[in-house]
Amino acid sequence: MIPVQNEAMALPDTLAELSAALPENCRIAVGLNACTDDSRAVCEQFPVLIGETRQSGYGFGCQSAIDAAEDAGLIPDAYLFFAADGAHVPGDLLRLIAVFENRSNDGFIIGLRKFRLSSWVANFGRALPNLILGTWCRLLGGQFFYDLGPLRLIERTLFQKMNLREMVWGWTIEAQIRAARFGVNIVTVPVEERPRKAGEQKISGVSPWRSLRIGLSIGAAAWRSRFSTVS
Repeated sequence: MIPVQNEAMALPDTLAELSAALPENCRIAVGLNACTDDSRAVCEQFPVLIGETRQSGYGFGCQSAIDAAEDAGLIPDAYLFFAADGAHVPGDLLRLIAVFENRSNDGFIIGLRKFRLSSWVANFGRALPNLILGTWCRLLGGQFFYDLGPLRLIERTLFQKMNLREMVWGWTIEAQIRAARFGVNIVTVPVEERPRKAGEQKISGVSPWRSLRIGLSIGAAAWRSRFSTVS
């Protein structure tokens, strides 16, 4: 599942790499959310499923990709979420799949970007908020994460049970909080990260006040997820 918002420049390499790396039993679905560039035209050049929504938000993009898969009649064992901007290494998905297929887990696996001091210092504007939000996850859900990694695998029935509602900034953290409420042990796998190839940086790399507002929105989403009613 690849949420996309105006990342046409990165998509050719991302989709080509994924198509070459993934096993035959995996399908690629793209969720275009509020795109105003040529992202759809790029996607149409590849054998991928395409979902589209005018609503802007990471969760809307993910859900649009899921809807495209369902419309195609697919009933997958799990959903893999992958960034469109080229920052993820496609081969790392195979590591998440291997952990899932081992069946000694609850079906929620997160690829955590490796903690390196040099990288942490260079990306301080992203690393520190992630550390704070990871501590917030610990307080609300019982599990600590030093990174809210967007590269993740979630078993399909577990995902449906979560009934995620935070469609803009809180999609990833809501899933982790809800999983904790269900007693799910989230497995983490160290993964690599590359410089993004294209697309607008929406959280870090923007003004400090915008980053602060987004961080507070993510924290509030976690709070709502912890105390909202779940099925």
